[in-house]
Amino acid sequence: MEMNLQKYVSFVKTAECGSFTKAAELLNYSQSSISRMIGDLERDWKAALLERSAGGVRLISDGMKLLPYAKNVVAEFEKLQMEIDELNGLQSGLIRIGTFSSVATHWLPNIIKEFQKDYPNIDYELLLGDYTETV
Repeated sequence: MEMNLQKYVSFVKTAECGSFTKAAELLNYSQSSISRMIGDLERDWKAALLERSAGGVRLISDGMKLLPYAKNVVAEFEKLQMEIDELNGLQSGLIRIGTFSSVATHWLPNIIKEFQKDYPNIDYELLLGDYTETV
């Protein structure tokens, strides 16, 4: 069985988005490429993963059972890649920051700018909301 991590990533993102099109946009692929990769997984695994409809896609029983394992494979590969980068002196990764809009507007731009001088390969994801949404 061919193991292509990008197929796993496509499956995970499509399940999260509920749409081939949205997953394709996030992963910078065409919708048909995402659909084909998931079709390949379904053939490789001999299991139907998604129910397709005009409104998008949704996980079916086998997809629900296999999704957590696919997520783990993707997450572990990301950890492996970050460790390899660190060994090679390329500190990289993603920092998710949960914050209020006022902090994101007034404080974080300068803090992130200074941090990027020392760590240029770090990406940021800001999650805006109130206290209950960002905790």
